[in-house]
Amino acid sequence: MFKLTPKEQKLLALLAFLLILGVVLRFTLPDEQAVAVQRGKESGMEVSLAAGEGVGTAGLPAGGKETAAKLIVVHVVGAVQKPGVYRLPAGSRVYQALEQAGGELEGADLERINLAQPLVDGQQVFLSLKGAEGAGQSLPTGGAASGKVNINTASKEELENLPGIGAVKAQGIINYRQQHGPFQRIEDLLEVSGIGDKTLAEIKELITVW
Repeated sequence: MFKLTPKEQKLLALLAFLLILGVVLRFTLPDEQAVAVQRGKESGMEVSLAAGEGVGTAGLPAGGKETAAKLIVVHVVGAVQKPGVYRLPAGSRVYQALEQAGGELEGADLERINLAQPLVDGQQVFLSLKGAEGAGQSLPTGGAASGKVNINTASKEELENLPGIGAVKAQGIINYRQQHGPFQRIEDLLEVSGIGDKTLAEIKELITVW
């Protein structure tokens, strides 16, 4: 029968002890991932664990880095329930501004205002009563009260009446409005293909964005 030397017996006993110790530790110590999850819950953060990656990274709340939508400010006056200054998302329409102001009063002349017209920052939306003198739009369909052509609302024909603006450039202005929204300032016309500093200088005193 094979007989171990005292030295071999001690080595074998040590290996057996280490094996038993490893098994005991495996079943008695808390799991590393479980500890990470528990710590995440205690700190108020949800912990994401991917299989095979060990402890995951703390996740941010959904949308935590999203920037707030751009807002515009408009002044709603006239035949509305609550006249005042209101903030709306960029790209809103006149009817949405009226809704923010509590809706129209009885007798308001909705046929004299373009409810689908896009709003621009700083705009005044005026809703008149039926039969009132000088019943106006939130923005004149072509030009402002000063007689200037509003490049945000003018028709193609009205734009073509401006010096240096033919059919192609007029259509380019309209296309820009449809793709990018209302012009915020007159100088934005330079973004339209075919319109340069010379053309802008010719029409600058004849146009407005309000």
